Amino acid sequence: MKKIIYHQLTPMHVGSGSSLGVVDLPIYREAHTDFPAIPSSAIKGVVRANYEKEGKDNVEILFGNEDREGDIIFTDAKILLFPVKSLKGVFVWITSPLALQRFERDTNTSLNLNYSNLTRNKAFVSSDSIVLKNNNKNIIVLEEFSFEVEVNPDIAKLKDVSSDKIDKDKIVILPDDVFRFFVKNYTEVVARIRIDQETGTVKEGGLWYQELTPTETVYYGCVTSRTNNQENLKKIVDFINGKILQFGGDETLGRGFTHLKVEGN
Repeated sequence: MKKIIYHQLTPMHVGSGSSLGVVDLPIYREAHTDFPAIPSSAIKGVVRANYEKEGKDNVEILFGNEDREGDIIFTDAKILLFPVKSLKGVFVWITSPLALQRFERDTNTSLNLNYSNLTRNKAFVSSDSIVLKNNNKNIIVLEEFSFEVEVNPDIAKLKDVSSDKIDKDKIVILPDDVFRFFVKNYTEVVARIRIDQETGTVKEGGLWYQELTPTETVYYGCVTSRTNNQENLKKIVDFINGKILQFGGDETLGRGFTHLKVEGN
């Protein structure tokens, strides 16, 4: 089994297929956590389409068809790091104990980070470069919320086990409930319109709202061979490692372009 890191280079809309509140087209989320995710079916479909497009062989052996299962298995991509506006440093990547514990379990990675004394109004940060002083306290301001901070340089190791394109000095660990609040409420929501070509005005019913995960979001997942065929697995790993693939809708609007990195290629 190989670990895949998905690093968004543009905003992404992988839809859930159901409307919630004022957002007509919400993103796909895990039902029990509300964390954004990319379903394995979407990942497999994109990889297969690109694999076929480049004329590679053994497509049906690797990905299957109506009569047989494919040998390659992709897991859902789960959230690891989420970008949030910061008063100092422009933005940071946030994560949480739950997200990190799942990452360690799913990818068999040992981080050795201690966050047992993390409380609701506190944050652990990888560097003091994003820290502010307020009444002799060290704080970080994310969106309109402030947190007392403790600097732990060991957090910077998340850069090495995830995306080499992130800044190791701008990683923040927040409590699980706070992390859930940010990933649920600080996605992007954009208005889309459909124009009547004859009148040049918005068509009736042609206004809708779409939710996007922001640029710089980082997910992780795994890929493996159902039959433990290392040759088949290597073909896929070699194909996707270092590639930029497009996930979700609105390709012509530049949505969903994502860099993939596979561990142990």
